[in-house]
Amino acid sequence: MSTILIRADATASMGTGHVMRCLSVAEALRERGISPLFGAVDLPPALARRLDAAGFGVSLLAGPAASGADLASLAGQIRRHDARAVILDGYHFNDAYRAGLAALGKPVMAFDDGPGTRPLHARLIVNAGAAVDEATYRAANPDAMLALGPAYAPLRVEFRRARGQALPPLDRRRRLLLTFGGTDPAGLTLPCLKRLAPALPAGAGLDVVVGGSNPNTDCIRTAGDRYPNTVVHVETPRMADLMREAGLALSAAGGTLGELACLAVPTLLVVVADNQASSAGAVAASGKARVIDARGMDKAEAAERITADALALWADADARAALSHRIGEGDGGQMVDGLGAVRIADALLALPA
Repeated sequence: MSTILIRADATASMGTGHVMRCLSVAEALRERGISPLFGAVDLPPALARRLDAAGFGVSLLAGPAASGADLASLAGQIRRHDARAVILDGYHFNDAYRAGLAALGKPVMAFDDGPGTRPLHARLIVNAGAAVDEATYRAANPDAMLALGPAYAPLRVEFRRARGQALPPLDRRRRLLLTFGGTDPAGLTLPCLKRLAPALPAGAGLDVVVGGSNPNTDCIRTAGDRYPNTVVHVETPRMADLMREAGLALSAAGGTLGELACLAVPTLLVVVADNQASSAGAVAASGKARVIDARGMDKAEAAERITADALALWADADARAALSHRIGEGDGGQMVDGLGAVRIADALLALPA
């Protein structure tokens, strides 16, 4: 069985999104008879356990991440497993690292969330953003195959399956979903939970999703236990089910947006990092989600604003119905249909050795 190495890291400040979207492609590759192997320098134990539970191996590489030692360690794994290709995902990999990896001679696929203005030294480049400019990417990476736009949003197999089932009507989806990613580096989950749970109207419930690497997990669990309408889910394998049941989602502006779009969930996006601002701005301009820019706010101020906007949106069924329609309809002929990881896997396997 052929091996494809997946090089990605996760930390409290970086989040878990790079590893999680690589997990979606790993699932699709395994369905095609490939043996994916993750290589990481930094990987929280909870995320390592999740990869193990999913049946994927992890090779711990020499650090620090993105250093020469890291690259040499990765090269050793490529030789050891005779890997046919490498997937690279992370903002911390500089030009020297990328060029060095390409020089090893194996096809490299790179995930990217930027504007496409820099060389990525990859034969396949994936950016699932809605406002991606192909000409810009082509100018900086003239020889690369480009997989651009929402059709390439890499979602795990659970979303592909959920997409194939009829969604409950919005008026029967009486739960709010609160999710700020695997590590929640801005620390907004706890203050939002404390404000939202007691303010929800009768009959509405709150699902709070927390990654196992969140440093505030125990405090969030304790707070959730105080409210009968609230359930805290830690490292849940049921994210697609929770989204199907949500009449509104409050989410950090990251890769989770593709999952929400796949299941047409009305969404209030919260920008907490500079690298989220451009894509969130495009989403806001298209009317696919409401957006709050929480950069520069302290936790209390951000939580107050998020709670107020969420309660107002929850009370406006027509506005939520419009958001559900818009987020699910796609951009420029492309929609998030749950098959992005499959398309990425097929494109990667089509690359010449």
